[in-house]
Amino acid sequence: MEERKKRIVIGITAAAVVLLAILIVFWVYQMIAIGARRAREAELTAAIEALEEENKDLEAESDKVQNNLVWLENMAGELGMRY
Repeated sequence: MEERKKRIVIGITAAAVVLLAILIVFWVYQMIAIGARRAREAELTAAIEALEEENKDLEAESDKVQNNLVWLENMAGELGMRY
């Protein structure tokens, strides 16, 4: 009977060790995945900021073009031309 209890305890211990090893491997994998996701998020955030800055520049350039067109139409009108 003592031998049987000993085997049961050894089996439970082995199963616990295997389960713990599996959980540790899963935890490490999750930490790596979280790190990769954060890096990708930072990369995308930087890209979004760059595109927003480019968009602001293009809007400013568009305003300049619009102002130039208005000026050109005014000058053409003063010269008696139709634009």
